[in-house]
Amino acid sequence: MRPPLRRRGVLVGGRNPLMRALALLALLALPSPAIPQSVPDDTLTLATGRYAEMHMLLEKTIFKVDVLTMRLRFDTVTASRLATLVGDRALTRSLADSVARVALRTEDSWAVLEFVRGASLDQFLGGVRKDMRKAVDAGIISEADFRMIFRGMPRWYAFLADRRIREGDRMFYRLTADALRTVYLGMEGEILLDQTDVGRERPLAVLGSWFAPGSSFRKKLIESLFAASD
Repeated sequence: MRPPLRRRGVLVGGRNPLMRALALLALLALPSPAIPQSVPDDTLTLATGRYAEMHMLLEKTIFKVDVLTMRLRFDTVTASRLATLVGDRALTRSLADSVARVALRTEDSWAVLEFVRGASLDQFLGGVRKDMRKAVDAGIISEADFRMIFRGMPRWYAFLADRRIREGDRMFYRLTADALRTVYLGMEGEILLDQTDVGRERPLAVLGSWFAPGSSFRKKLIESLFAASD
C-alpha cells in the first residue's frame, strides 16, 4: 500500500477522512513559497473573508490519490452576492446550484493550483478535457469554443511533454470579464508559461470547468464555503 504523501512536512494522504481534512487545513495555512513579481498576484481588487474564498484538495477519484490543492478568491461584488445567498443556510442541491451560478458570473477572480503529485502531459490534458466538456454539457461555453481552446492546449503546455508536472509546480489564473491570464510556475520558481487570452469564452471555460455539474472541482469548492461556518 502506498504511504501517505507528505507535503512541506504536512501529512496529506491517509484513509481517515477527518485526518485528511485536518491535513488540508494545515497545508493551506502554511506560508506559500515566494511568488515572483511577474506572477499574477494583483489581488487588491479582491475581497477578504468567509464569502470571498473557496479552497479544496483534489483527489483522483478512483484511487483516492491526492493531486492538487486549489485556492480561489473573488471580488467584492461576488463575495457580497454569496454572503446574501448563503447566510446561515444549510447546503442543499438547489443552493449549490445557486452558488455555482454566482461564481460563474464573477468578473474579477484569482486562483492558484499547486500540484502535490507529478503527472504526465496526457494525464493533465485528459483531466482538463473532461472538466471542460462538463462546461459544454451545461451550456456554459459552446462546442466551438471548447474545440478552439482545447486545440491550442497541447501547444501551450508542450514543455510538459518531457518535463512532466512535478510536485510543487503551481498554476496561477487571473480572470476578468473578458480575459484570462495563465502562469505556470515550476517548483524551483521558474516561469514556464505566461499567457494572456482575450474573449469572454476564456474565463468562462476555466470557471465552467470548476463549477459545471459533475466537474472534479465543483462539490469541494462549494462545500468549503459552507465549512467555514461549521
